[in-house]
Amino acid sequence: MSAGTTELVGRESELTELAAFLDTAAADGAVLLLTGDPGVGKTALLDATAGLAAARGTRVVRGSGVEYETDISFAGLHQLVGSLPDELDRLPRSARDALEVALGLRAGPASSRIAVLNAALSLFDEAAKERPLLLVVDDLHVVDRASRAAVFFAARRLGGRRIGLLGAQRAEPGESSRPTGLPELEVLPLGDTDALRLLSRRFAHLPRRVLSTVAHEAQGNPLALLEFAGSTEHSGDRRGREAGRASSPGRDVRALYGARVGRLPRETREVLLLAALEGSGDIGVLEAAGGPGVLEALAPAERDHLVMVTENGRAVRFRHPLVRSAVVDGSTGEQRRGAHRRLADALADQPERRGDHLARATTAPDEAVAAVVESAARSSLRRGDADGAIARLRRAAELSPDRADRRRRLSQAAYAAAWVAGHLEVSHEIMREVEGDPAARSLSAATAAGFLVLVTEGDADTAHALLTEAAGFLVLVTEGDADTAHALLTEAVGRERAVSGPPPGELETALFTLTLASQYSGRPEHWRPLVDVLARFREATPASAASLGRVHHAPGSVTEDMLRRLDEEIARLREQSDADVVIRTALIASYLDRLPGCREAVSRVIRDGGAVGSSMPALMFVALDDLYAGRWQASAGAARELIGLCEETGYHLFAQVGHYVAAMAAAQRGDLDECREHCEAVWGWSGPRGLRRLENCAHQAAARAALGAADFETAFRHATAICAPGVLPEFNPEAVWSAPDLVEAAVRSGRHEEARRHAAALRDAGVGHLSSRFALSTATVTAITSDAEDMVACFEEALALPGAEQWPFELGRARLAYGEALRRRGLNRAARVQLAAARDSFEKLGARSWEARAAAELRATGMTRTGRGKAGQALTPQELEVARLAATGLSNPQIASRLFLSPRTVSSHLYRVFPKLGITSRAELRDALRTRPAES
Repeated sequence: MSAGTTELVGRESELTELAAFLDTAAADGAVLLLTGDPGVGKTALLDATAGLAAARGTRVVRGSGVEYETDISFAGLHQLVGSLPDELDRLPRSARDALEVALGLRAGPASSRIAVLNAALSLFDEAAKERPLLLVVDDLHVVDRASRAAVFFAARRLGGRRIGLLGAQRAEPGESSRPTGLPELEVLPLGDTDALRLLSRRFAHLPRRVLSTVAHEAQGNPLALLEFAGSTEHSGDRRGREAGRASSPGRDVRALYGARVGRLPRETREVLLLAALEGSGDIGVLEAAGGPGVLEALAPAERDHLVMVTENGRAVRFRHPLVRSAVVDGSTGEQRRGAHRRLADALADQPERRGDHLARATTAPDEAVAAVVESAARSSLRRGDADGAIARLRRAAELSPDRADRRRRLSQAAYAAAWVAGHLEVSHEIMREVEGDPAARSLSAATAAGFLVLVTEGDADTAHALLTEAAGFLVLVTEGDADTAHALLTEAVGRERAVSGPPPGELETALFTLTLASQYSGRPEHWRPLVDVLARFREATPASAASLGRVHHAPGSVTEDMLRRLDEEIARLREQSDADVVIRTALIASYLDRLPGCREAVSRVIRDGGAVGSSMPALMFVALDDLYAGRWQASAGAARELIGLCEETGYHLFAQVGHYVAAMAAAQRGDLDECREHCEAVWGWSGPRGLRRLENCAHQAAARAALGAADFETAFRHATAICAPGVLPEFNPEAVWSAPDLVEAAVRSGRHEEARRHAAALRDAGVGHLSSRFALSTATVTAITSDAEDMVACFEEALALPGAEQWPFELGRARLAYGEALRRRGLNRAARVQLAAARDSFEKLGARSWEARAAAELRATGMTRTGRGKAGQALTPQELEVARLAATGLSNPQIASRLFLSPRTVSSHLYRVFPKLGITSRAELRDALRTRPAES
């Protein structure tokens, strides 16, 4: 270290390690955290290291935690970013927008938490382009959670960058002092010899007896040593201060700082209080709150070494965190409230910070302030800060003069805690406060309570009862009066009080929760009355409760216009940081085969980690997307993660969905034991609770597993537990999903009439327009149950459907069924083409039992695995023409019409073409013909 740091007596080893840290950081990036008691010298070591870094040409940017801002997200990061305005302007637009919106510097659509963290790292990279950068963050233990995440995110990615991160935090029990996995250096108190040496150097004129007394009282704490000795120098003695030994050095130093602050001029103390409560030290904010003479007013505090103004004149820093504490402790309540009011006025363009200061400035209930704080909570949710939103909603409730408004805001906080943040204990705590209110239960309170009892206990009956009793649904259920129920609901909420954003208005949130309860119960007595109410919301958005109810009621009734609007909503998810909007949109998309478009957004919800509650449904959608796409190992992995997270957090309802997805993946892989284990878990939990929807899900998986094992009787029994043959009941999406299973099981067990009735029911349901998977399933069951003369044409049309290849398992099943039907009609050569394609498809997917079925059928045709096609043989002119037309997407009947052939002849030509080209499907024709050598 330089000569300027030699006053740090007894810190030779720490200074040597910090110098080495700077060398590493300047060359290849490094991180180091100093830990120790208050006043032990962490800040002095930070200052010394920052001074050495600056002397070496490293750029130093500093920040500090503020205990009064621990609930303000990104308050700490705001200090670091505020020191780099030029670099912020040079960032790419997306990164700059992410930071500015997250920090409340301007309004706009919020980016994801991970985008903000990456943008911060990009900003530090930009600052380190010309010379190394050192980030110094004091008091990490009181840095807000979002900023700690940003700091530690950057810390773990400094390798290869010329950036150093040097932090300091107290060694105290609590969440902030949990192991970080980052390098740490513990700063210990000075020994007796070093303590006396430090005192002798700084206070050589004091008697040895006095210095020994100070050293004893300070207990090796350097800050206490210097401040105690300094106070002795002014008072002339140190005797009679036994109270110091009864507390702690840090507390005594805080008191000494308080005395020094108390001697400052009144206007200086006022500016110091503004700076202490504002947090970032931004001179611009302080001038807006305290007037243009801020720097002049700070001069006495600077001369007394309590604060310092940065070289660029843009910020003021406290010399030590205990100074800030002393400033606040020495102020009166009215002085603090006045400072907060002035800061709120100065931060009019930053709604969240303005709301926080207004809340702290207000002691009596005030609806105007409560509304501002509630608006700030909505802003927090929009940018993905669930914890900040919950804290602000609770504060808004405290400030609400009207009891109904108080209950509403508390209930919304409880709902956000459970649905978005995943804090069940917090949600329960808030609801106990709501339920302690002697007033009647509100709709929002019923919604939060109903959601909690549903997701934790699976009690759909109680959830349904809570909501129906709250605001008029009871009229509907008992009397069938949908109009009155709708009017009561609307009146209960009050249109002027409807809150936009998540929760998206009390009425919408209540309807959504009631729809979830009805969905999981799957019982008509819950569903039928609700649909009459939901039908009144004709202009509902695609992700609304009304749309979800419509999909459950009758999927085929979903219009092309709704599908178009849903696709537009999905396209906008890339810019959406509101986890609630992402999850609701993906929920609807999961029923309509549009999960691939939601994948990036739901993965972001999981990855960000700021919305644990939303992470569970997000994991469901990832698992389902992988399941449908044939990525079964990944699907099972996501399902296991979901089950584990639900067991850890108490969301037992969502765990059953994890068991269902895991059961389906196991069924399609052919792992019967694992499938049965997951199914029994679902039946054991859901059966006693009357959750028929989940029971049906388990029956679907069990039927699928039995089909793979060629146990058609068992498959039929499970499939008909979901619905009777020939009937697709309303409010039963599993009946649509499992229709191909019931039809196949019926055909293979000799129940041909039941199979035909069920295939007709699926066609009549009109789901084929929803997606290529539904279209393929409908076309396949139609082909399976068709007359002999139409069978080939029906199967060929099914296989030629656009987009069918994105559903590999369903396509493999269609080929298997086609090959089986051909073989049973004695068309062995044509059957081999389809069966070989099915076998190869199942082999790629890892569908062992289904692959075995296809292989057994192949053997029955007389074909062995080595008897695959004779690739390389020349095509006849007619085969070539048929192949070319098929490659354009034409069906066999369409090709037959053009070439004046029968569809069966076209099919025979294709049967010979595939092995000659070395392919197994129509989807491969175009590439095979393009790469085929020219024939002489």
